[in-house]
Amino acid sequence: MTQEQKLLAVVGLLPVLADLLEDVELFRNSKKYANLFLNEVRRVDNIIIKDAELEAQSQQVNIQRAFRQWLETEFVAE
Repeated sequence: MTQEQKLLAVVGLLPVLADLLEDVELFRNSKKYANLFLNEVRRVDNIIIKDAELEAQSQQVNIQRAFRQWLETEFVAE
């Protein structure tokens, strides 16, 4: 993988993980640190993707969709 591909994978996956973390009920310090993490993920995502080429932005969305689809397949509710 190239450096650009690695970075695109990271900015593709982290926002999905941040969305999932937002849905988890956390308390006290855990919630505080989760919010710090969420804010940082969003900040880095905005910095990297806002100046990215349209193709890279499209690839990020495709990575996010594929990851969410994989999660739904692997973690089937019982």
